[in-house]
Amino acid sequence: MKTLEQRVRELADREEIKELTAKYAHWVGRGEGVKVKDLFADDGVFTNTVEGEGTNIDVRGREQLDKFYPTLQRGMALPCIHNHIIELDGDNAKGTCTIEVRISQKGRSVVGSGYYEDTYRRVNGQWKFVARHSFFYHFVPLHQGWAEKS
Repeated sequence: MKTLEQRVRELADREEIKELTAKYAHWVGRGEGVKVKDLFADDGVFTNTVEGEGTNIDVRGREQLDKFYPTLQRGMALPCIHNHIIELDGDNAKGTCTIEVRISQKGRSVVGSGYYEDTYRRVNGQWKFVARHSFFYHFVPLHQGWAEKS
């Protein structure tokens, strides 16, 4: 049986990881890529795969992360992340969470849904993404949405 201290540490770790994913979503939506890139470990990886279309983003390591994330623009993507499942293993963890996203793409409003498969590591006392793989079931354009003029 786990001690009270172990159980509290696990609860705190889970909350810190959930906050890491929340920061990611908020900062992506606000176009604050300079902050987003620092949520990753130096050897971090981000990939994006759309079912039936394959992987369209593959960013690996500090140099690529530092180039990719600052290009995000405010409102370009508005991810909503929920339904976390987190497996802890000391200073390492794995997680899955659901994503629903609204995207402005070429003047059109698009919605998507899928999930992230994440790997985390505690680095200098803070949880960081080691790998963030997004998998989307679909991206569906809306006929009338927020990006189109009325």
